[in-house]
Amino acid sequence: MKDEVFVGSRVRLAHLPEWLLHDLPESEQAEMHACIGQIATVQEIDSYGYLWIGFGVTTSDDKGARYSGHSFGVPRECLELVLDA
Repeated sequence: MKDEVFVGSRVRLAHLPEWLLHDLPESEQAEMHACIGQIATVQEIDSYGYLWIGFGVTTSDDKGARYSGHSFGVPRECLELVLDA
């Protein structure tokens, strides 16, 4: 299928499901809403069919690596496949 998404696919976050946000503090909700429209790579598809994406940065120092940002799983309908031109 032309618009099928796999691990490694580039996708644009189109919207977030309410169930993902409703228990989060307003500041985290705002951070996650800021991800809408951004492009990410599907890192994993879990056993429930959620596609895991992340937005943030990884920094390294002498104590190791640290990821700052948000990583979450969403249903396919929250994503748009980004086709390479």
